[in-house]
Amino acid sequence: MSKAKIVIHAEKCCGCRICELICSLTHTGVFNLSKARIRVCIQRTPSNKKISPFLIDVPVVCEECNPAPCMEICPVEAFSRDPQTDAVLIDEDECTGCGLCIEECPEGILRLDLDRNIAIKCDLCSGSPECVKYCPTSALDFKI
Repeated sequence: MSKAKIVIHAEKCCGCRICELICSLTHTGVFNLSKARIRVCIQRTPSNKKISPFLIDVPVVCEECNPAPCMEICPVEAFSRDPQTDAVLIDEDECTGCGLCIEECPEGILRLDLDRNIAIKCDLCSGSPECVKYCPTSALDFKI
């Protein structure tokens, strides 16, 4: 089993949010930032003087923790690992939308799809992440 991961090069991010849009389109068929499994955290007015001006737009994606707190806390065992990428996956048919995994996520990247009442997170697009393919500045890289 190989541990695949999306590597962030935040200094290259221009804040276009194409990664979020292509992610939502890939997973839900619509352009909707709230449905994206990747986020661009935008810090337009950094309060900390130590923040580099090149880190105003910072993509954030699941770190695929091991052990994964989201997996450990899920009361219905809706989480598993992809045997090819080692990505943490959510079984949408099993997820009850309780939100415990969202509270437990150390990166704060899991979110609740309010339309379907299920937790959502990056699944690495089965080893071929669309966000990486469409990033115009190469701020995202896929490593296996």
